[in-house]
Amino acid sequence: MKYLSAFMLIFLLAACSTKLTEEEYYSKAQENYANQKFELAVENFKGIVENYTEGKHHPEALFMLGFINANDIKDFDEARKYYTAFVEKYPQHELADDAQYELDNLGKDINDLPIFKDATADSTGDSPTI
Repeated sequence: MKYLSAFMLIFLLAACSTKLTEEEYYSKAQENYANQKFELAVENFKGIVENYTEGKHHPEALFMLGFINANDIKDFDEARKYYTAFVEKYPQHELADDAQYELDNLGKDINDLPIFKDATADSTGDSPTI
């Protein structure tokens, strides 16, 4: 009986520590984010970042870790860490400008963002600049 218990314990520990595939992490992260389970989405995006450093979803996972931390969890230090890593590793990526914009505006009130200041100026009768 004692050996059976030990075997079951080892089996359970091994099953819990099994690494998911990149696609499984990605699918779970997207599903959790869509369901506003932000902490679980973060765990799954971290699974990609930590286990698949050259994977096809690595850039998006880094970006989303910054995005979720900045916009949903409001942990700006964590957001800064992931956005900075993204910009350093993927400076030519299509999301690099977005990551830099987020970095430049972390923690700012939405009404203080340049895009909304321009819209406010437009509504005061000033001519829009194109």
